[in-house]
Amino acid sequence: MSPIRSVAVLGGGISGLSTVYYLTRALPRHVPITIYESSKRLGGYIQSTQFVLPSADRNRGEDHVLFEHGPRTLRVSKRVSSVNIFDLIRRLNLIDDLILVPKQSAAAKNRYIFYDGKINMIPYSVTSMLQFYFSQPLFRGMLLEVLREPFRRNRPKAVVEANDESIGSFMTRRFGPRITERLISAAIHGIYAGDINVLSVKSILAYLWQRETTWGSVLPIWKRRTTLETKDPYSERHKEHLKALLEDNREFMDTLEGASIVSFRHGMQCLVDRLQEEVLKLGNVTVRYEDPVRHLENVVDGITVSSAMGAQTYSHVFSALPSRTLAELTEPPLAELLQKIPSVSVNVVNLFFNKPRLLPVTGFGYLLPKAVPREHNPERALGVVFDSDAVSRDHGEGAIPGSFQDSVDGTKLTVMLGGHWWNKEMPIKEHDKAIALARQLISRQIGVNETPVLAQATFQENCIPQYVVGHHANLRAIQEAVLAQFNGKLILTGASFLGVSVNDCVYNARIAVEDTVACNGKGITGLEAKALYDY
Repeated sequence: MSPIRSVAVLGGGISGLSTVYYLTRALPRHVPITIYESSKRLGGYIQSTQFVLPSADRNRGEDHVLFEHGPRTLRVSKRVSSVNIFDLIRRLNLIDDLILVPKQSAAAKNRYIFYDGKINMIPYSVTSMLQFYFSQPLFRGMLLEVLREPFRRNRPKAVVEANDESIGSFMTRRFGPRITERLISAAIHGIYAGDINVLSVKSILAYLWQRETTWGSVLPIWKRRTTLETKDPYSERHKEHLKALLEDNREFMDTLEGASIVSFRHGMQCLVDRLQEEVLKLGNVTVRYEDPVRHLENVVDGITVSSAMGAQTYSHVFSALPSRTLAELTEPPLAELLQKIPSVSVNVVNLFFNKPRLLPVTGFGYLLPKAVPREHNPERALGVVFDSDAVSRDHGEGAIPGSFQDSVDGTKLTVMLGGHWWNKEMPIKEHDKAIALARQLISRQIGVNETPVLAQATFQENCIPQYVVGHHANLRAIQEAVLAQFNGKLILTGASFLGVSVNDCVYNARIAVEDTVACNGKGITGLEAKALYDY
């Protein structure tokens, strides 16, 4: 009999649902799987809401507008995590619901950074790079910094001894403060809502860290033929996965060849809804809504999960909870190590204006770097997404009328407030105050002064884990502590550990399940892909 007799999955976000999906494919149908979810719904931070507006056209009745309160797009690439999620989309029969954004569209090419009081376009080609270098203040002085990079000194002794470094320190050493403060900090705001002077380059930009380790430079043109050394025991595994996934999805991936990003006609919510439908129809999956877990105890025949509704023992537990939430359920030293992975909160403000083409430019949106002084960003904004452009009905050269996800033309924006800025300031949780700040921001920065016909603010508390300096070393310590405390019966997955994107969360859940089943439920923590080696 398999040692995996029953499974609890803690957390019903995208990581937890993906874990359950892959468990149902890997385990016999008689193995019961229970999802513990503290809220009334599954999906976590992925949430789409459709609002109804009275239509100006009497023959049409009502119009609808869709707001995304969390992730809104999936990036298309040949990375294994990207191809894996498209494999999942195909298996869930969601292909017909996809919206493909072409690489040549304004949404894909036109991305901006707010600096020096105005919006500056980020180069999308060598030609545009030269053009913008001389025409936009954002890029002044950067060319020389790039040319100097291969000749800069290697890691100082303190960095070598620490075996990690902040992104801000690393990029300043390699490219100088202009590129770091104006460009890199903006990009990190868009992905992690984090502070480049705190986040780990080794964990977040591992390929740059490895380039400097191997080549002594990030851009060593004359050494490009030297293969980057890797001690990653999962490297070949990922290559095999990628090869098989590309083969299984050849026709589908061909249709995505010209796409930059994709979304869904009914929002990202349809991905988690379809996952939920798929796993619940099998009969061996149970969801315990509004049942937060209180404690985990290692016992002889498994792990006892104590929750608001009682206690039950399972042979194995997969945790997709945020690390600090899991810390409250465990004992030291594991609890102390899990507490070292912080998260930041973001207030996501959605705005819809019934007047189309309100924006001064077309494109995906703009980010605000750390280089923008406080007086130009008192709202503590991270960025603004031009939703009516990002998934536009018009991917040609003409004016963009509106979003594929809405039945009515208009201008739709999402303003992200907070992130690491709120680590030292009081976060803005109030709905009306967040909307007022978002409107104030777009009025001052892009001249949108109209009153929105729809406005929604969603405070996403502790929604993005922060891989701070020392994160990789902490993962290795967590790996040892989990094995010591739970004897391989507790498996960790989720955004707190190996990647924050939707693609990463889904793929890492798959790896955790495959490893656990392959090892008969013994000696796996879910962190092996990073914790088993150094780099």
